[in-house]
Amino acid sequence: KGRTLVVDGKLTHLKGVNWNPVPKGGVHPRDLDFRGFVEADSDLMLAAGINAVRTYETIEDREVLDILWKKKIFVLNSVYINAKVPTGAVVGKVRALRDHPAVLMWVVGNEWNYNGFFVGFS
Repeated sequence: KGRTLVVDGKLTHLKGVNWNPVPKGGVHPRDLDFRGFVEADSDLMLAAGINAVRTYETIEDREVLDILWKKKIFVLNSVYINAKVPTGAVVGKVRALRDHPAVLMWVVGNEWNYNGFFVGFS
């Protein structure tokens, strides 16, 4: 009935936020710092009732994923958002992280109408 998300047999309602921890004055993606921001940011997320983050770059650091999982925050992990990157790069990222319980799903694409995502496929 309707649209539902079931995770490990439980009906799950996601309350999420896009998470792209770049320090003030920093530049994405060069200064992206998941490790440096995960503790403080995840505490703020919990206080706000957030249980999911969507990233613009892949969180590959298992310790960051462990912290999020410990705090019951799911990750919608981006693995392919730029058509200039070979699609084969996705395979290694998914294989390396597919067993981590924090990763709820993989995100493919971002603002497809803006970033030229489809250009690489024409």
